[in-house]
Amino acid sequence: MIEIARHYNKGPVKRKEISKNQNISSAYLENILISLKANKLIRTTRGANGGFALDKPPGAISLLQIVTILEGSISPVECLENHALCEKADVCAARKAWGKLYNAQKAALAGVTLQDLLDMDGAGNAGDYSI
Repeated sequence: MIEIARHYNKGPVKRKEISKNQNISSAYLENILISLKANKLIRTTRGANGGFALDKPPGAISLLQIVTILEGSISPVECLENHALCEKADVCAARKAWGKLYNAQKAALAGVTLQDLLDMDGAGNAGDYSI
């Protein structure tokens, strides 16, 4: 997503270029791109000048959106998102502790956008921020 965000409003970026610049196998990248496109974070353009582009501005895409699309739930235990899984959910001390972690993770990921990562990148070298 960083590689695609770097090209925002400059035209689409080719999968081969993303794969090379981010050191990701083309086959693995294809699966990622399919999920991102299905969830309307990116769009594709066909043709010689085609490729992938963000469907929204980088500031409108949070890391939480990206992570949940690619990884699914970030919940450390299932009972946080599905209360019915545990009959002790209302009184479970461990669940409350896991809930604090879950809420902190969600807030941290929701509070960082692709634009934030581009801004952190500064000189155009986002190798440490591959998503």
